[in-house]
Amino acid sequence: MIVKSDTALVSVVIPARDVQDYIGDTIASLKAQTEGAFECVVLDDGSRDGTAAVVAEAIREDSRFALRQAPGQGVSAARNLGAGLTRAPYLLFLDADDLLAADALRRMIDALSGPHSRAPAALGRVGRIDEAGRALPSNDNTSLMPDREQLDALLRKNFVVNGGALLMRREAFEAAGAYDTTLAFGEDWEFWCRLCSLGDFGRVEGGPILLYRQRASGANHQAHGLDLRPGRSCLERISGNRVFRERYGRRLDWLLRARQIDMFWSKVRNEYLHGRQSKALYLAALGIATYPDSVLRPTLARRLLGSIRP
Repeated sequence: MIVKSDTALVSVVIPARDVQDYIGDTIASLKAQTEGAFECVVLDDGSRDGTAAVVAEAIREDSRFALRQAPGQGVSAARNLGAGLTRAPYLLFLDADDLLAADALRRMIDALSGPHSRAPAALGRVGRIDEAGRALPSNDNTSLMPDREQLDALLRKNFVVNGGALLMRREAFEAAGAYDTTLAFGEDWEFWCRLCSLGDFGRVEGGPILLYRQRASGANHQAHGLDLRPGRSCLERISGNRVFRERYGRRLDWLLRARQIDMFWSKVRNEYLHGRQSKALYLAALGIATYPDSVLRPTLARRLLGSIRP
């Protein structure tokens, strides 16, 4: 155990690298939870700024928290390490610049009881904020999650969006297998697909349980090139997964084509939201030629416009 209490219900794992300006607020949002039975390990993953010092001060005299050094091999390795350092029956992987709603843990735990008592995980809504914490236009990601056959939907569209809104059972994490440390992009979605293959997720009702900070230096926004086929490695990993291939056969290729289209237009949206409008428009023009079947997906267009409309 990494905490003195043996009554923790939730293990919260926070990988952190060069987030000294945000990690204090993230920890504060965790301390403010109405459900206080949690343990948290913060993995300083090779920070070159004052992240470790900020964390040390923020968690001082709170035995529910611990600061550990990660090997600097990336977020997936840090998450796997954090999972191994904790023992509570529920697991939550929280990014170091995001904010939890005060009742997030309690609502997620409640969502894994009753009719969802066998679900591997429970998912809530994700809101978006900018670097300064101001609200951004946000779609309801859970509206894309059907009550049944959720894996089909998740293979086509990443409705989880952010792992900080997904509370999972520890045994489900172990059964799905750890995060793939060889993937540099899409590693979270690839893992969530494996997790969802164990069973449909429970739904956390109500408003957003997580505020997802959109940063130009964030992992989803660092690739500014003109890659027209983003996420190829994670798509190939899913395509080559024996369990998925046996379950879907040739239909898997169609599902992953839809996911490729979704990844591309998400890239266009990110370019636009971070002030690179001319590049976004240029990519959009190329995208129409590369993915002509995009015009057959009006829901995608509506959600794209909804996420950038002021």
